[in-house]
Amino acid sequence: MKKIVLSTLVALSIATVASASDVKLYQDANGQVFTSAADGRTEISTPSTGVSVNSMTQNLDFSMLAYLGYVNTDNRVKTTTDTNKFEARRMYLQFKAHVLEDPKSYFRLTYDVYDTGKVDTTGATFAGDNYTAQVKYAYLFLNDILPFTDVEIGQAHTTLLDYEESHSWAYRSIDNVFTEQLNAGIQNASAGRGIDLKTNTKFFSSELGVYNNNGYRAAETTYNHNGMGMDYEGRLTLHALGTGTDYKQDHTYFDVSLLGKHNVNGIAGTITKTNGADVDYIGVHSVFNTKPLLVAAQYISARNTATGNDVTSTSGSGYSINFDARTGEKDQYHVFGRYDSWTPKVITNDVEKAKRTYIAGLAWDMNKNVQWVANVITTDNQAGVSAVAYHHSDLSTGNGNAYMLTAQVQF
Repeated sequence: MKKIVLSTLVALSIATVASASDVKLYQDANGQVFTSAADGRTEISTPSTGVSVNSMTQNLDFSMLAYLGYVNTDNRVKTTTDTNKFEARRMYLQFKAHVLEDPKSYFRLTYDVYDTGKVDTTGATFAGDNYTAQVKYAYLFLNDILPFTDVEIGQAHTTLLDYEESHSWAYRSIDNVFTEQLNAGIQNASAGRGIDLKTNTKFFSSELGVYNNNGYRAAETTYNHNGMGMDYEGRLTLHALGTGTDYKQDHTYFDVSLLGKHNVNGIAGTITKTNGADVDYIGVHSVFNTKPLLVAAQYISARNTATGNDVTSTSGSGYSINFDARTGEKDQYHVFGRYDSWTPKVITNDVEKAKRTYIAGLAWDMNKNVQWVANVITTDNQAGVSAVAYHHSDLSTGNGNAYMLTAQVQF
């Protein structure tokens, strides 16, 4: 029955229907579905009234990632309404079509399904509990287009966030990485329309990208002819132990990265936007990982390019420190924590005040498909600095605590 359901999902996904006698489906040991027979593949049995599939590619991958949870907030300002509710926070539906002879090259399409009644990554709020499906990634990935270098063309990854989530902060299900955190500077979007070059060697890796400066969740704007409003982003990473991009949980690696972003502001007039649209920053990031423990830290200095060097939430500097300790036969039990401090730029002679975020939690890898996370996120901003919402909670108008329980499901 599991194979029949999987074949039906794939059939619905690729959207072209043929007669049952034309196409047969095959599955390998990893669960991937194919339209041609080969060693290691078994034919998928379908009902007599089964669905037939026709595709221009013989290799299609389908996967999904979902963040399901519960949140209770306790605002310190008691005039603010606290929340107490269950959530289906985010769901990512992904398709990969291997359209070239090189099996490592593919076209990827990822839908981001989220509740528009929540606070989103741009800081905007929407009424109601309605789900919206938005394209997050839509790019062609070309393997080894240059020596040791791959490329993404289309609506692609930005240069830092994917690296950081896979190397040093594994809990996006509860909150963003530091450069995307809403109580910090909001320096980056996680995806954008452009091109991303990825170079990987034993001791060095990098990502260099050029993007429209809006991010995938923001509307297009009108640009003038000077600079066209592009973002130029980069990450240069030294893999000091010669591990390259081999970043599995039980491997030992020590990485040091230089990261930056330059926005050639091409927007007519002076505006202020969220999601890192008009931001220059430079920073360093370091992570050390062993089988039982990961420790990471970073520092960012930024300015808002739409308003010069004026006072905005995205102009300033800050740092973040996090750890992940593991135990158990398969290192399936985690104790983790993180501290963020972001200090917005202030008018000359004014006292600088920090926006501070604490995260502490426990996690259990139930199996390769399900992870449970219990945590608390605390905002403790200094007096005179307003708090803004977290990526996945409603602690939006003042300091306080958000208590969360999360199931991260992937297949």
